[in-house]
Amino acid sequence: MMAKEKNNKRQRKKKKRKNRKLLASTAAFISAAVIVVFCLYYVYYETPYFVLSNVSINGNLTYDEEYILEKSEIETGKKIFEIDRSKVKENLEKEVYVESVRVIYELPNKIYLDIIERIDKYQVFSNNEYIIIDKDGIVLRTNVEKLDLITIESYGDIVYNIGDSVQFEDIENNKKIFDTIEYLNNEYGTETISKLIVDINNRFLFETQYGTTVRIDLNEDINYQVVFAMKIINERLNNNLTVANGLIDFTKGDSPVYIEDFKLEEY
Repeated sequence: MMAKEKNNKRQRKKKKRKNRKLLASTAAFISAAVIVVFCLYYVYYETPYFVLSNVSINGNLTYDEEYILEKSEIETGKKIFEIDRSKVKENLEKEVYVESVRVIYELPNKIYLDIIERIDKYQVFSNNEYIIIDKDGIVLRTNVEKLDLITIESYGDIVYNIGDSVQFEDIENNKKIFDTIEYLNNEYGTETISKLIVDINNRFLFETQYGTTVRIDLNEDINYQVVFAMKIINERLNNNLTVANGLIDFTKGDSPVYIEDFKLEEY
């Protein structure tokens, strides 16, 4: 009985020592945390260590750095974490030529702006002026003179606003147009493809260096129609058949129709 009581006393003493050690460790941890928080508070609020001193900018080709800084509304002299990165991003992406921006804190006192700009890609001729657009059809500006860009014409009306996507009459999906143009340009180049025309009723035309015009249906497989049309032209050339002033039309049924000496206004 006495041995059991002694054993219980030893267990209680061990438990007390363990609790004291745990309390001491907890107190030490809390004290250290308080000191760290105090130091961070002091360094951030009471010293100039985190005061924004510099903004570095990359990728700006159209706008100079002074313009970018003005539109970003970044204020040097403020604490770096007081700069709202999402607001800076929103401000800059309002600019027509700015496609996207990454705003990065560079501790302790710098901000880095990584800008991707839109690039003049095509020009759409309409009402005696050229509408300059990027690869996705976003209208960047207008110009009276023709530039050294791929030119797109349209048989339908065109509606546009600077900064928005250009709209072609009777075209359901602009992306199909630009996918077609990109494919033609990559596969055949501007030497082979001499003219690009957005037709009505969701159709598209392109004229080749041989004088043959091709009308494709934007609802169908674009690449297939283009390749098939070029095959028809090559076969006619190999068989000494005329190709000038011809029309290969993929919108008349399941198979393409070849029309000689056609007049576009009649079709």
